[in-house]
Amino acid sequence: MSSGGVDSSLTMMLLKRDGHEVFPVHVDYGHLAEEREWRACKTVCSSLVVNLPVRFRIGGTEAIPSSLVHDDLDIEKDAFFPTRNLLFATLGASYAYGISGRVVALGILANPIFPDQTEQFFKNAESCISSALGVEMKIMTPLIKLDKRETLKLARARGLPLELTYYCHSGGSEPCGRCISCKERVAAEKMLSTESD
Repeated sequence: MSSGGVDSSLTMMLLKRDGHEVFPVHVDYGHLAEEREWRACKTVCSSLVVNLPVRFRIGGTEAIPSSLVHDDLDIEKDAFFPTRNLLFATLGASYAYGISGRVVALGILANPIFPDQTEQFFKNAESCISSALGVEMKIMTPLIKLDKRETLKLARARGLPLELTYYCHSGGSEPCGRCISCKERVAAEKMLSTESD
């Protein structure tokens, strides 16, 4: 899965370097940051020289009370989009199945905030999706032991062009500084800066 952010982009880079052929899948679920994420996704995929991303468009998500799709909700406090990662894993698996793939990879990090970001959740999702498909579908989360600081450090060490990625939930031209993603990124950058001093 590819959002155009650092985590999914680093995941693609690592998989490619390990010899996997990468078929990026991007999900437009009506979120505020979609257009900037999609642009970043395409740019990153081109830079990494992987296959062109496939874009799934999911409508009707305005019925879900999440600030990721509603700009009148609190961008930080109302950020939970229920079952979002299950949706991503399911769509990724559906696409993988159609091209005879048997692996879906997501850029999930340590220190989960929401219930669909845990190792146990992904084990359960893997079992459920495999059962639904009638074949074994592996869900990989290669960064799940790393926090944002460690992920940024690894991304820089591997030469990932961070300037091509996008991370703000608000979808603006400049990071809002208020959303969970912005706050996580700023905190990680500060820790890295302290380490290098």
